[in-house]
Amino acid sequence: MADKWQVGIYLIHNSNKITEEVYNTLIDTTKTYEQKQKKILSKLLFVDDTYKYSSQKLINNQINPFELYLFYRKHKKNKPEWKDFFDSQVDASATMKTDPINMNESFVFFLYHKTSKKLYAICGGYGAFTIQKFIDDDFGINILIRIVSHKGEKILRHAKEFGITGGIVGISKYFRQNYNFHENKNFGNIYREISAQIDKDTANVLGITTDENKQCIAKNSFKINQSINYSDMLNVVNKLDSIIQRTANFNINDITKIDKNKNEKLIKELEELVLDSLWDNKSNLENLDESLDFIHKDFENFLKASKFKFAKTHHENNETLFKTIISKFTNFTKDDFRKKLKSFSVVSIDEQETELTKETIYNHLVCEINHSIKSYFLINGAYYEITSNFKNSLNESCRNFISENYDSKLSKVWNDGDTEGVYNLSYKGENSTIVLDTITPENIESCDILKYDNDFVYLYHVKKGFNGSMRDLTNQVFISANRIIEDINTSKTYLKSIYEKMQLTDNYKNQVSSESDFLSIFEGKKLCFVLAIKDSGATGRSIQNIQSFSSNIAKFALNELINNMNNLGIKFKITQIN
Repeated sequence: MADKWQVGIYLIHNSNKITEEVYNTLIDTTKTYEQKQKKILSKLLFVDDTYKYSSQKLINNQINPFELYLFYRKHKKNKPEWKDFFDSQVDASATMKTDPINMNESFVFFLYHKTSKKLYAICGGYGAFTIQKFIDDDFGINILIRIVSHKGEKILRHAKEFGITGGIVGISKYFRQNYNFHENKNFGNIYREISAQIDKDTANVLGITTDENKQCIAKNSFKINQSINYSDMLNVVNKLDSIIQRTANFNINDITKIDKNKNEKLIKELEELVLDSLWDNKSNLENLDESLDFIHKDFENFLKASKFKFAKTHHENNETLFKTIISKFTNFTKDDFRKKLKSFSVVSIDEQETELTKETIYNHLVCEINHSIKSYFLINGAYYEITSNFKNSLNESCRNFISENYDSKLSKVWNDGDTEGVYNLSYKGENSTIVLDTITPENIESCDILKYDNDFVYLYHVKKGFNGSMRDLTNQVFISANRIIEDINTSKTYLKSIYEKMQLTDNYKNQVSSESDFLSIFEGKKLCFVLAIKDSGATGRSIQNIQSFSSNIAKFALNELINNMNNLGIKFKITQIN
Protein backbone atom coordinates (compact mmCIF):
# COMPACT_ATOMS: atom_id res chain seq x y z
CA MET A 1 0.00 0.00 0.00
CA ALA A 2 1.50 3.30 -1.13
CA ASP A 3 1.13 5.83 1.64
CA LYS A 4 3.69 8.19 0.11
CA TRP A 5 3.51 10.29 -3.04
CA GLN A 6 5.42 13.08 -4.81
CA VAL A 7 3.15 16.07 -4.33
CA GLY A 8 2.89 19.13 -6.57
CA ILE A 9 1.41 22.08 -4.69
CA TYR A 10 -0.60 24.88 -6.33
CA LEU A 11 -1.78 28.24 -5.01
CA ILE A 12 -5.25 29.46 -5.98
CA HIS A 13 -5.15 33.16 -6.89
CA ASN A 14 -7.80 35.65 -5.79
CA SER A 15 -7.72 37.99 -8.76
CA ASN A 16 -10.98 37.31 -10.57
CA LYS A 17 -14.64 37.31 -9.57
CA ILE A 18 -14.88 33.53 -9.21
CA THR A 19 -11.89 33.10 -6.92
CA GLU A 20 -12.74 36.26 -4.97
CA GLU A 21 -16.16 34.80 -4.25
CA VAL A 22 -14.61 31.53 -3.08
CA TYR A 23 -12.11 33.34 -0.84
CA ASN A 24 -14.83 35.53 0.66
CA THR A 25 -16.82 32.41 1.49
CA LEU A 26 -13.85 30.70 3.12
CA ILE A 27 -13.03 33.77 5.20
CA ASP A 28 -16.62 34.12 6.42
CA THR A 29 -16.73 32.41 9.83
CA THR A 30 -20.53 32.36 9.80
CA LYS A 31 -20.50 29.85 6.92
CA THR A 32 -20.57 26.17 7.77
CA TYR A 33 -17.99 23.74 6.42
CA GLU A 34 -20.64 22.24 4.12
CA GLN A 35 -21.55 25.66 2.71
CA LYS A 36 -17.90 26.40 1.98
CA GLN A 37 -17.49 22.99 0.40
CA LYS A 38 -20.47 23.59 -1.87
CA LYS A 39 -19.12 26.98 -2.96
CA ILE A 40 -15.74 25.50 -3.94
CA LEU A 41 -17.47 22.72 -5.84
CA SER A 42 -19.79 25.00 -7.78
CA LYS A 43 -17.22 27.69 -8.60
CA LEU A 44 -13.83 26.03 -9.06
CA LEU A 45 -14.72 22.50 -10.08
CA PHE A 46 -17.69 22.76 -12.42
CA VAL A 47 -16.88 20.73 -15.53
CA ASP A 48 -20.29 19.93 -16.99
CA ASP A 49 -23.41 18.04 -16.06
CA THR A 50 -21.87 14.72 -17.11
CA TYR A 51 -18.46 14.89 -15.47
CA LYS A 52 -19.18 16.32 -12.06
CA TYR A 53 -16.81 16.27 -9.12
CA SER A 54 -18.26 14.96 -5.88
CA SER A 55 -17.15 15.91 -2.38
CA GLN A 56 -15.46 13.20 -0.33
CA LYS A 57 -15.96 12.79 3.39
CA LEU A 58 -12.71 13.11 5.29
CA ILE A 59 -12.05 11.51 8.68
CA ASN A 60 -10.69 14.87 9.79
CA ASN A 61 -11.33 18.02 7.77
CA GLN A 62 -9.83 20.39 10.35
CA ILE A 63 -6.09 19.93 10.92
CA ASN A 64 -4.55 23.17 12.11
CA PRO A 65 -3.84 25.47 10.46
CA PHE A 66 -5.92 24.02 7.60
CA GLU A 67 -9.47 23.38 6.54
CA LEU A 68 -9.38 20.47 4.09
CA TYR A 69 -11.67 19.74 1.14
CA LEU A 70 -11.35 16.70 -1.13
CA PHE A 71 -13.22 16.31 -4.43
CA TYR A 72 -13.23 13.35 -6.82
CA ARG A 73 -14.63 12.49 -10.22
CA LYS A 74 -14.41 9.73 -12.79
CA HIS A 75 -15.45 9.59 -16.40
CA LYS A 76 -15.10 7.34 -19.40
CA LYS A 77 -12.02 7.83 -21.50
CA ASN A 78 -12.53 8.17 -25.23
CA LYS A 79 -11.57 5.10 -27.21
CA PRO A 80 -8.14 5.73 -28.78
CA GLU A 81 -7.96 5.81 -32.57
CA TRP A 82 -5.48 2.94 -32.68
CA LYS A 83 -8.24 0.56 -31.50
CA ASP A 84 -10.22 1.26 -34.67
CA PHE A 85 -7.05 0.78 -36.71
CA PHE A 86 -6.77 -2.86 -35.52
CA ASP A 87 -10.50 -3.52 -35.10
CA SER A 88 -11.07 -5.48 -38.31
CA GLN A 89 -7.96 -7.60 -37.74
CA VAL A 90 -8.58 -8.63 -34.13
CA ASP A 91 -10.68 -11.62 -33.12
CA ALA A 92 -13.89 -10.82 -31.26
CA SER A 93 -12.65 -12.71 -28.19
CA ALA A 94 -9.41 -10.69 -27.92
CA THR A 95 -9.03 -8.70 -24.72
CA MET A 96 -8.61 -5.55 -26.80
CA LYS A 97 -12.31 -5.92 -27.62
CA THR A 98 -13.62 -7.54 -24.45
CA ASP A 99 -11.94 -5.37 -21.81
CA PRO A 100 -14.28 -2.78 -20.30
CA ILE A 101 -14.00 0.87 -21.24
CA ASN A 102 -11.27 2.58 -19.24
CA MET A 103 -12.26 5.10 -16.62
CA ASN A 104 -10.30 8.21 -15.87
CA GLU A 105 -10.13 9.20 -12.21
CA SER A 106 -9.24 12.67 -10.95
CA PHE A 107 -9.11 14.49 -7.66
CA VAL A 108 -8.52 17.99 -6.34
CA PHE A 109 -7.59 18.43 -2.69
CA PHE A 110 -7.89 21.98 -1.31
CA LEU A 111 -6.04 23.19 1.76
CA TYR A 112 -7.32 26.48 3.14
CA HIS A 113 -4.78 28.08 5.49
CA LYS A 114 -6.91 29.71 8.18
CA THR A 115 -4.14 32.07 9.33
CA SER A 116 -2.79 33.42 6.02
CA LYS A 117 -6.20 33.10 4.30
CA LYS A 118 -4.61 31.39 1.28
CA LEU A 119 -6.07 28.45 -0.62
CA TYR A 120 -3.71 25.72 -1.83
CA ALA A 121 -4.39 22.62 -3.90
CA ILE A 122 -2.86 19.31 -4.91
CA CYS A 123 -4.25 17.35 -7.84
CA GLY A 124 -4.29 13.98 -9.56
CA GLY A 125 -5.51 12.82 -12.96
CA TYR A 126 -7.07 15.76 -14.77
CA GLY A 127 -7.49 17.75 -11.57
CA ALA A 128 -4.82 20.29 -12.50
CA PHE A 129 -6.47 20.77 -15.89
CA THR A 130 -9.78 21.48 -14.15
CA ILE A 131 -8.40 24.30 -11.99
CA GLN A 132 -5.78 25.70 -14.37
CA LYS A 133 -7.67 28.99 -14.82
CA PHE A 134 -7.54 29.61 -11.07
CA ILE A 135 -3.94 28.80 -10.16
CA ASP A 136 -1.14 31.30 -9.62
CA ASP A 137 1.12 30.68 -12.62
CA ASP A 138 4.21 31.99 -10.82
CA PHE A 139 3.77 30.19 -7.49
CA GLY A 140 6.54 27.60 -7.86
CA ILE A 141 9.07 30.05 -9.25
CA ASN A 142 8.16 32.60 -6.56
CA ILE A 143 8.97 29.94 -3.96
CA LEU A 144 12.30 29.19 -5.63
CA ILE A 145 13.52 32.80 -5.63
CA ARG A 146 12.77 32.94 -1.91
CA ILE A 147 14.69 29.81 -0.93
CA VAL A 148 17.71 30.39 -3.20
CA SER A 149 19.85 33.16 -1.75
CA HIS A 150 21.25 34.74 -4.95
CA LYS A 151 21.41 34.34 -8.73
CA GLY A 152 24.98 33.05 -8.55
CA GLU A 153 24.07 29.76 -6.88
CA LYS A 154 24.72 26.84 -9.20
CA ILE A 155 21.38 25.12 -8.85
CA LEU A 156 19.89 24.98 -12.38
CA ARG A 157 19.40 21.50 -13.85
CA HIS A 158 16.73 22.25 -16.45
CA ALA A 159 14.86 25.36 -17.58
CA LYS A 160 11.82 25.82 -19.78
CA GLU A 161 11.57 29.34 -21.18
CA PHE A 162 8.86 31.17 -23.10
CA GLY A 163 10.19 33.25 -26.00
CA ILE A 164 8.59 36.68 -26.23
CA THR A 165 9.94 37.19 -29.74
CA GLY A 166 11.47 35.35 -32.64
CA GLY A 167 10.41 32.21 -34.41
CA ILE A 168 10.96 29.99 -31.39
CA VAL A 169 7.99 30.03 -29.05
CA GLY A 170 9.76 28.27 -26.22
CA ILE A 171 12.80 26.23 -25.42
CA SER A 172 13.82 23.55 -22.93
CA LYS A 173 17.42 23.52 -21.74
CA TYR A 174 19.14 20.65 -19.96
CA PHE A 175 22.48 21.35 -18.29
CA ARG A 176 25.28 18.76 -17.97
CA GLN A 177 26.22 20.31 -14.66
CA ASN A 178 24.50 22.79 -12.41
CA TYR A 179 24.27 26.31 -13.87
CA ASN A 180 23.42 29.57 -12.19
CA PHE A 181 21.04 32.22 -13.51
CA HIS A 182 23.89 34.39 -14.79
CA GLU A 183 25.31 31.56 -16.87
CA ASN A 184 21.95 30.70 -18.41
CA LYS A 185 21.38 33.68 -20.67
CA ASN A 186 17.67 34.08 -21.36
CA PHE A 187 17.53 37.69 -22.54
CA GLY A 188 14.01 38.40 -23.75
CA ASN A 189 12.67 35.09 -22.43
CA ILE A 190 10.52 34.34 -19.40
CA TYR A 191 11.09 31.34 -17.16
CA ARG A 192 8.08 29.03 -17.17
CA GLU A 193 9.61 26.02 -15.43
CA ILE A 194 12.83 25.42 -13.52
CA SER A 195 14.31 22.21 -12.16
CA ALA A 196 16.81 23.08 -9.45
CA GLN A 197 18.99 21.27 -6.97
CA ILE A 198 18.54 22.31 -3.36
CA ASP A 199 20.76 21.26 -0.49
CA LYS A 200 19.55 19.17 2.44
CA ASP A 201 19.34 22.20 4.75
CA THR A 202 16.97 23.98 2.34
CA ALA A 203 14.96 20.79 1.96
CA ASN A 204 14.62 20.60 5.74
CA VAL A 205 13.39 24.21 5.81
CA LEU A 206 10.72 23.11 3.33
CA GLY A 207 9.59 20.36 5.69
CA ILE A 208 11.40 17.49 3.93
CA THR A 209 13.49 15.31 6.24
CA THR A 210 16.55 14.15 4.29
CA ASP A 211 20.33 13.78 4.49
CA GLU A 212 20.77 14.33 0.75
CA ASN A 213 20.48 17.13 -1.76
CA LYS A 214 17.13 17.11 -3.55
CA GLN A 215 15.74 18.31 -6.85
CA CYS A 216 12.69 20.53 -6.97
CA ILE A 217 10.48 21.55 -9.87
CA ALA A 218 9.23 25.14 -9.83
CA LYS A 219 6.55 26.21 -12.30
CA ASN A 220 2.87 26.98 -11.64
CA SER A 221 3.27 24.44 -8.85
CA PHE A 222 6.10 23.53 -6.53
CA LYS A 223 7.27 19.96 -6.07
CA ILE A 224 10.23 18.26 -4.44
CA ASN A 225 11.24 14.96 -5.99
CA GLN A 226 10.69 12.93 -2.86
CA SER A 227 7.64 10.92 -1.91
CA ILE A 228 6.07 12.11 1.32
CA ASN A 229 3.18 10.96 3.47
CA TYR A 230 -0.05 12.81 4.25
CA SER A 231 1.23 14.39 7.46
CA ASP A 232 4.44 15.57 5.80
CA MET A 233 2.40 17.03 2.93
CA LEU A 234 0.46 19.22 5.37
CA ASN A 235 3.74 20.32 6.93
CA VAL A 236 5.27 21.20 3.54
CA VAL A 237 2.26 23.32 2.52
CA ASN A 238 2.46 25.13 5.85
CA LYS A 239 6.17 25.84 5.26
CA LEU A 240 5.50 27.09 1.72
CA ASP A 241 2.77 29.37 3.06
CA SER A 242 5.34 31.01 5.30
CA ILE A 243 7.99 31.23 2.56
CA ILE A 244 5.71 32.83 -0.06
CA GLN A 245 5.13 35.78 2.28
CA ARG A 246 8.84 36.65 2.36
CA THR A 247 10.49 39.19 0.06
CA ALA A 248 12.12 37.58 -2.98
CA ASN A 249 15.92 37.41 -2.84
CA PHE A 250 16.24 38.34 -6.53
CA ASN A 251 14.32 38.60 -9.82
CA ILE A 252 15.05 36.06 -12.52
CA ASN A 253 13.18 37.65 -15.43
CA ASP A 254 14.36 40.81 -17.16
CA ILE A 255 10.92 42.34 -17.24
CA THR A 256 8.74 43.17 -14.24
CA LYS A 257 5.34 41.57 -13.73
CA ILE A 258 2.60 44.03 -12.77
CA ASP A 259 0.78 43.07 -9.59
CA LYS A 260 -2.96 42.85 -10.30
CA ASN A 261 -3.86 43.72 -6.73
CA LYS A 262 -1.61 46.78 -6.51
CA ASN A 263 -2.04 48.15 -10.04
CA GLU A 264 -5.67 47.47 -10.87
CA LYS A 265 -6.18 50.84 -12.60
CA LEU A 266 -3.12 50.45 -14.84
CA ILE A 267 -4.07 46.91 -15.84
CA LYS A 268 -7.58 48.09 -16.71
CA GLU A 269 -6.11 50.82 -18.93
CA LEU A 270 -3.80 48.36 -20.69
CA GLU A 271 -6.64 45.92 -21.16
CA GLU A 272 -8.73 48.67 -22.77
CA LEU A 273 -5.90 49.41 -25.23
CA VAL A 274 -5.56 45.75 -26.21
CA LEU A 275 -9.29 45.19 -26.67
CA ASP A 276 -9.74 48.46 -28.58
CA SER A 277 -6.88 47.54 -30.90
CA LEU A 278 -8.41 44.14 -31.64
CA TRP A 279 -11.81 45.72 -32.24
CA ASP A 280 -10.40 48.36 -34.58
CA ASN A 281 -8.45 45.76 -36.57
CA LYS A 282 -10.79 42.78 -36.40
CA SER A 283 -11.32 42.84 -40.15
CA ASN A 284 -7.63 43.19 -40.95
CA LEU A 285 -5.40 41.75 -38.22
CA GLU A 286 -2.32 42.41 -40.37
CA ASN A 287 -2.63 46.05 -39.29
CA LEU A 288 -1.26 44.99 -35.92
CA ASP A 289 2.16 44.67 -37.60
CA GLU A 290 2.22 40.98 -36.73
CA SER A 291 3.08 42.04 -33.19
CA LEU A 292 0.50 39.69 -31.74
CA ASP A 293 0.81 35.98 -30.96
CA PHE A 294 -1.97 33.58 -30.03
CA ILE A 295 -0.77 30.71 -27.85
CA HIS A 296 -1.60 29.02 -24.56
CA LYS A 297 0.80 29.47 -21.62
CA ASP A 298 1.41 25.70 -21.76
CA PHE A 299 2.91 26.16 -25.21
CA GLU A 300 4.22 22.60 -25.53
CA ASN A 301 0.81 20.98 -25.18
CA PHE A 302 -0.85 23.70 -27.26
CA LEU A 303 1.56 23.25 -30.17
CA LYS A 304 1.39 19.47 -30.18
CA ALA A 305 -2.44 19.47 -30.24
CA SER A 306 -4.02 17.97 -33.33
CA LYS A 307 -7.03 20.28 -33.29
CA PHE A 308 -8.70 23.09 -31.39
CA LYS A 309 -12.27 23.40 -30.20
CA PHE A 310 -14.06 26.71 -30.10
CA ALA A 311 -17.80 27.48 -30.04
CA LYS A 312 -18.72 23.85 -30.83
CA THR A 313 -16.54 23.80 -33.95
CA HIS A 314 -13.10 22.29 -34.55
CA HIS A 315 -10.06 23.83 -36.22
CA GLU A 316 -6.84 22.04 -37.17
CA ASN A 317 -4.43 24.86 -38.02
CA ASN A 318 -3.12 26.81 -35.04
CA GLU A 319 -1.54 29.41 -37.36
CA THR A 320 -4.95 30.57 -38.59
CA LEU A 321 -6.84 29.79 -35.39
CA PHE A 322 -7.01 33.36 -34.06
CA LYS A 323 -8.15 34.82 -37.39
CA THR A 324 -10.82 32.12 -37.61
CA ILE A 325 -12.07 32.94 -34.12
CA ILE A 326 -12.16 36.70 -34.72
CA SER A 327 -14.00 36.18 -38.01
CA LYS A 328 -16.91 34.73 -36.03
CA PHE A 329 -17.24 37.98 -34.07
CA THR A 330 -17.54 40.45 -36.94
CA ASN A 331 -21.29 40.97 -36.50
CA PHE A 332 -21.20 41.60 -32.76
CA THR A 333 -21.35 44.98 -31.06
CA LYS A 334 -18.15 46.31 -29.54
CA ASP A 335 -19.28 45.46 -26.00
CA ASP A 336 -20.24 41.90 -26.97
CA PHE A 337 -16.99 41.51 -28.88
CA ARG A 338 -14.94 42.45 -25.80
CA LYS A 339 -17.03 40.27 -23.47
CA LYS A 340 -16.62 37.21 -25.67
CA LEU A 341 -12.85 37.65 -25.88
CA LYS A 342 -12.77 37.55 -22.08
CA SER A 343 -15.29 34.73 -21.57
CA PHE A 344 -15.16 32.31 -24.51
CA SER A 345 -12.64 29.50 -24.16
CA VAL A 346 -10.38 27.74 -26.65
CA VAL A 347 -9.58 24.08 -25.99
CA SER A 348 -6.68 22.18 -27.56
CA ILE A 349 -7.18 18.45 -28.11
CA ASP A 350 -4.95 15.52 -29.06
CA GLU A 351 -5.79 12.69 -31.46
CA GLN A 352 -7.52 10.74 -28.69
CA GLU A 353 -9.83 13.69 -28.00
CA THR A 354 -8.07 14.35 -24.70
CA GLU A 355 -8.15 18.00 -23.67
CA LEU A 356 -4.63 19.38 -23.36
CA THR A 357 -5.19 23.07 -22.64
CA LYS A 358 -8.15 25.34 -22.04
CA GLU A 359 -8.25 29.10 -21.59
CA THR A 360 -10.17 32.18 -22.64
CA ILE A 361 -9.36 33.80 -25.97
CA TYR A 362 -7.92 36.81 -24.16
CA ASN A 363 -5.56 34.67 -22.08
CA HIS A 364 -4.02 33.24 -25.24
CA LEU A 365 -2.78 36.68 -26.36
CA VAL A 366 0.85 37.79 -26.40
CA CYS A 367 1.51 41.36 -27.54
CA GLU A 368 3.33 44.62 -26.85
CA ILE A 369 1.50 47.77 -25.70
CA ASN A 370 2.77 51.34 -25.49
CA HIS A 371 1.09 53.50 -22.85
CA SER A 372 2.10 56.77 -21.20
CA ILE A 373 5.64 56.70 -22.58
CA LYS A 374 6.17 53.18 -21.27
CA SER A 375 6.17 49.77 -22.92
CA TYR A 376 4.40 46.68 -21.66
CA PHE A 377 3.86 43.08 -22.68
CA LEU A 378 0.60 41.20 -22.31
CA ILE A 379 1.56 37.54 -21.94
CA ASN A 380 -1.29 35.06 -21.42
CA GLY A 381 -3.38 37.32 -19.22
CA ALA A 382 -0.48 38.84 -17.24
CA TYR A 383 1.06 42.25 -17.87
CA TYR A 384 4.78 43.00 -17.68
CA GLU A 385 6.52 46.35 -17.72
CA ILE A 386 9.58 46.65 -19.89
CA THR A 387 11.76 48.56 -17.45
CA SER A 388 14.11 51.35 -18.48
CA ASN A 389 17.12 49.27 -17.39
CA PHE A 390 15.98 46.43 -19.58
CA LYS A 391 15.38 48.73 -22.56
CA ASN A 392 18.78 50.33 -22.01
CA SER A 393 20.43 46.91 -22.00
CA LEU A 394 18.53 45.93 -25.13
CA ASN A 395 19.45 49.16 -26.93
CA GLU A 396 23.09 48.80 -25.89
CA SER A 397 23.25 45.21 -27.10
CA CYS A 398 21.78 46.13 -30.50
CA ARG A 399 23.83 49.34 -30.77
CA ASN A 400 27.12 47.52 -30.12
CA PHE A 401 26.31 44.93 -32.76
CA ILE A 402 25.27 47.52 -35.36
CA SER A 403 28.37 49.69 -34.84
CA GLU A 404 30.67 46.70 -35.31
CA ASN A 405 28.73 44.96 -38.10
CA TYR A 406 27.29 47.66 -40.36
CA ASP A 407 27.30 46.88 -44.08
CA SER A 408 27.26 49.53 -46.82
CA LYS A 409 27.11 47.55 -50.07
CA LEU A 410 23.45 48.33 -50.88
CA SER A 411 23.76 51.90 -52.13
CA LYS A 412 20.55 52.31 -54.15
CA VAL A 413 17.68 54.46 -52.87
CA TRP A 414 14.28 52.85 -52.23
CA ASN A 415 11.88 55.36 -53.80
CA ASP A 416 8.54 56.16 -52.20
CA GLY A 417 5.77 54.07 -53.73
CA ASP A 418 8.09 51.29 -54.89
CA THR A 419 7.48 47.78 -53.66
CA GLU A 420 10.14 45.58 -52.13
CA GLY A 421 10.21 43.60 -55.39
CA VAL A 422 10.86 46.74 -57.48
CA TYR A 423 13.71 47.73 -55.18
CA ASN A 424 15.30 44.30 -55.30
CA LEU A 425 15.14 44.14 -59.10
CA SER A 426 16.98 47.47 -59.33
CA TYR A 427 20.16 45.49 -58.56
CA LYS A 428 19.68 43.07 -61.44
CA GLY A 429 22.59 43.27 -63.87
CA GLU A 430 25.15 44.67 -61.41
CA ASN A 431 28.51 42.95 -61.34
CA SER A 432 28.83 40.02 -58.92
CA THR A 433 25.15 40.35 -58.04
CA ILE A 434 22.14 38.04 -58.39
CA VAL A 435 18.55 38.91 -57.47
CA LEU A 436 16.67 35.97 -55.91
CA ASP A 437 13.57 37.63 -54.48
CA THR A 438 10.56 35.23 -54.51
CA ILE A 439 12.77 32.23 -55.38
CA THR A 440 11.77 29.87 -52.56
CA PRO A 441 12.55 26.15 -53.09
CA GLU A 442 11.37 24.05 -50.12
CA ASN A 443 9.44 27.19 -49.11
CA ILE A 444 12.71 28.72 -47.89
CA GLU A 445 13.88 32.09 -49.21
CA SER A 446 17.66 32.05 -49.44
CA CYS A 447 17.85 35.85 -49.76
CA ASP A 448 16.52 38.78 -51.79
CA ILE A 449 19.83 39.97 -53.19
CA LEU A 450 23.07 37.98 -53.43
CA LYS A 451 26.47 39.67 -53.83
CA TYR A 452 29.89 38.05 -53.82
CA ASP A 453 33.61 38.79 -53.98
CA ASN A 454 36.73 36.65 -53.69
CA ASP A 455 36.18 35.88 -50.02
CA PHE A 456 32.49 36.17 -49.16
CA VAL A 457 29.00 35.47 -50.41
CA TYR A 458 26.68 38.18 -49.03
CA LEU A 459 23.01 37.20 -48.70
CA TYR A 460 20.77 40.23 -48.19
CA HIS A 461 17.31 39.87 -46.68
CA VAL A 462 15.40 43.07 -47.44
CA LYS A 463 12.58 44.30 -45.19
CA LYS A 464 10.48 47.45 -45.00
CA GLY A 465 9.84 48.43 -41.39
CA PHE A 466 11.61 47.78 -38.11
CA ASN A 467 8.56 46.62 -36.16
CA GLY A 468 6.83 43.54 -34.78
CA SER A 469 7.06 41.73 -38.12
CA MET A 470 10.83 41.53 -37.61
CA ARG A 471 10.15 38.29 -35.75
CA ASP A 472 9.20 36.56 -38.98
CA LEU A 473 12.11 38.06 -40.91
CA THR A 474 14.74 37.05 -38.35
CA ASN A 475 13.29 33.55 -38.29
CA GLN A 476 13.48 33.50 -42.10
CA VAL A 477 17.17 34.50 -42.01
CA PHE A 478 18.00 31.80 -39.46
CA ILE A 479 16.18 29.08 -41.43
CA SER A 480 17.93 30.20 -44.62
CA ALA A 481 21.35 30.11 -42.96
CA ASN A 482 20.75 26.63 -41.55
CA ARG A 483 19.56 25.24 -44.88
CA ILE A 484 22.37 26.72 -46.98
CA ILE A 485 25.07 25.55 -44.55
CA GLU A 486 23.61 22.05 -44.62
CA ASP A 487 23.35 22.10 -48.41
CA ILE A 488 26.90 23.34 -49.06
CA ASN A 489 28.26 20.51 -46.91
CA THR A 490 26.12 17.81 -48.56
CA SER A 491 24.40 17.39 -51.92
CA LYS A 492 23.78 21.02 -52.89
CA THR A 493 20.21 20.06 -53.89
CA TYR A 494 18.81 23.28 -52.40
CA LEU A 495 21.25 25.51 -54.31
CA LYS A 496 20.54 23.55 -57.49
CA SER A 497 16.81 24.12 -56.94
CA ILE A 498 17.46 27.86 -56.60
CA TYR A 499 19.15 27.90 -60.00
CA GLU A 500 16.41 25.78 -61.57
CA LYS A 501 13.61 28.03 -60.28
CA MET A 502 15.55 31.13 -61.24
CA GLN A 503 15.74 29.93 -64.85
CA LEU A 504 11.97 29.31 -64.89
CA THR A 505 11.17 32.91 -63.86
CA ASP A 506 11.29 35.71 -66.43
CA ASN A 507 12.49 38.36 -63.98
CA TYR A 508 15.42 36.33 -62.70
CA LYS A 509 16.62 33.94 -65.44
CA ASN A 510 19.95 34.29 -67.25
CA GLN A 511 21.65 36.12 -64.38
CA VAL A 512 24.29 33.39 -64.37
CA SER A 513 25.29 31.25 -67.36
CA SER A 514 25.00 27.75 -65.90
CA GLU A 515 24.23 25.72 -62.80
CA SER A 516 27.91 24.93 -62.31
CA ASP A 517 28.78 28.63 -62.46
CA PHE A 518 26.10 29.35 -59.86
CA LEU A 519 27.39 26.63 -57.52
CA SER A 520 30.98 27.83 -58.00
CA ILE A 521 30.01 31.19 -56.41
CA PHE A 522 29.82 29.40 -53.07
CA GLU A 523 33.00 27.32 -53.42
CA GLY A 524 35.78 28.26 -51.01
CA LYS A 525 33.91 31.33 -49.74
CA LYS A 526 32.50 32.26 -46.37
CA LEU A 527 28.86 33.20 -45.91
CA CYS A 528 27.66 36.55 -44.58
CA PHE A 529 23.94 37.14 -44.04
CA VAL A 530 22.83 40.76 -44.01
CA LEU A 531 19.59 42.18 -42.65
CA ALA A 532 18.67 45.16 -44.86
CA ILE A 533 16.07 47.48 -43.29
CA LYS A 534 14.13 50.37 -44.79
CA ASP A 535 12.54 52.53 -42.11
CA SER A 536 8.80 52.86 -42.66
CA GLY A 537 8.33 55.24 -39.74
CA ALA A 538 9.37 58.83 -39.17
CA THR A 539 11.90 60.21 -41.67
CA GLY A 540 15.48 60.76 -40.68
CA ARG A 541 15.79 57.85 -38.24
CA SER A 542 18.99 55.86 -38.42
CA ILE A 543 19.28 52.24 -37.37
CA GLN A 544 22.66 53.21 -35.94
CA ASN A 545 20.70 55.28 -33.44
CA ILE A 546 18.69 52.26 -32.34
CA GLN A 547 16.98 54.00 -29.41
CA SER A 548 15.04 56.15 -31.89
CA PHE A 549 13.05 53.03 -32.83
CA SER A 550 10.29 52.14 -30.39
CA SER A 551 9.57 48.50 -31.19
CA ASN A 552 11.07 46.40 -28.43
CA ILE A 553 9.79 43.28 -30.17
CA ALA A 554 11.94 44.15 -33.21
CA LYS A 555 14.97 44.70 -31.00
CA PHE A 556 14.35 41.45 -29.16
CA ALA A 557 14.09 39.64 -32.49
CA LEU A 558 17.35 41.20 -33.72
CA ASN A 559 19.13 40.31 -30.50
CA GLU A 560 17.88 36.71 -30.72
CA LEU A 561 19.06 36.42 -34.32
CA ILE A 562 22.50 37.76 -33.38
CA ASN A 563 22.86 35.03 -30.75
CA ASN A 564 21.54 32.31 -33.08
CA MET A 565 23.90 33.27 -35.91
CA ASN A 566 26.82 33.34 -33.47
CA ASN A 567 25.89 29.83 -32.39
CA LEU A 568 25.91 28.76 -36.05
CA GLY A 569 29.32 30.36 -36.52
CA ILE A 570 28.00 32.45 -39.43
CA LYS A 571 28.95 36.06 -40.06
CA PHE A 572 25.96 38.37 -39.73
CA LYS A 573 25.59 42.08 -40.51
CA ILE A 574 22.92 44.74 -40.78
CA THR A 575 22.35 47.71 -43.07
CA GLN A 576 19.78 50.43 -43.64
CA ILE A 577 18.36 51.26 -47.05
CA ASN A 578 17.89 54.98 -47.72
